[in-house]
Amino acid sequence: MKKQQLIFGILLIAAIALGACAPAVAPTTAPAQAEPTHKVAMVLPGVKTDEAFNQYTYEGMMRAAEDFGVETAYKEEVTQDQQLEVIRQFAQQGYDIIIGQGGQFGEALQTVAKEYPKTNFVFSVATDTGGVPNVTAATVSYAHAGYVAGVMACSMTKSNKVAMLTGEWYDPHRQFEANFEKGAQTCGKEVKTSSVATGSWSDVNKAREASLALIADGNDVLVPLLDAAYVGVLTAAQDSKGVLIVGAVTDTSKVAPTVTVGSVVFNWNELGYQEAAGKLLDGKSHILGMADNGITVVTNDLLSAEGKTAVDKAVDGLKSGELGIAP
Repeated sequence: MKKQQLIFGILLIAAIALGACAPAVAPTTAPAQAEPTHKVAMVLPGVKTDEAFNQYTYEGMMRAAEDFGVETAYKEEVTQDQQLEVIRQFAQQGYDIIIGQGGQFGEALQTVAKEYPKTNFVFSVATDTGGVPNVTAATVSYAHAGYVAGVMACSMTKSNKVAMLTGEWYDPHRQFEANFEKGAQTCGKEVKTSSVATGSWSDVNKAREASLALIADGNDVLVPLLDAAYVGVLTAAQDSKGVLIVGAVTDTSKVAPTVTVGSVVFNWNELGYQEAAGKLLDGKSHILGMADNGITVVTNDLLSAEGKTAVDKAVDGLKSGELGIAP
């Protein structure tokens, strides 16, 4: 019991450390070019040092700054009541592209976009532009990630019961769920899938409790589609005999190598890069799938040889379009 508490404590400290940074507004200019090609501002719901979504999309913007001489600015930890003011200020300051990095920014982006029709706005982690011509939606493919996660889970389950956990249900998470179910039916077994929303992306204890309940119900492969709360899923698996993890969003083998069979990693860096580089500015919806480097698949030694073969086949089928699963 003391060993389990120690493991949980270490991972909990690691999760808390992800967000331990103060908010900032900081303009930066890439040194590569004397004259910037355009100006980009990124609005973040969290901190740019969270070792997750916020950091990787920010780093993607900075990579574009180096490659194209883009002048950049950002604002961290923007709350719901601050969205309109922050986005409007960037528009007033003459930024050519303003990125709302998260599904919660849609309404504010669309409102300000109507006020500044010559400015380009990017609604990130979304597929709905709201019909506003200067708003582009962009995300990675939750559908492709979900399908491959299901293939891995199907390959490794012994109880034929697998489950995914998320924080709240948005359209992309439903797409992950639907294709997770499809992938879980590809290994010749009748596999039952379950899904749970804990109500929090960051509450480790809620995720752990939900995981233990799923394990008690016979699920022996769990998929955490969460932010910092994923640590609770990992510790529940580590504390339970015969339970495995298929990581999502991040490579969970870096934290829990003894239970992770593989991961579907969301390439947020590439998303931030393409948004800031101005590659997606057409007022449409863009989803980066397997063929667009939106999702990276990692397999670990715990995954069986048959499982690795099945994953390779799934990835090839998604890239070619042969499986008929749109990003």
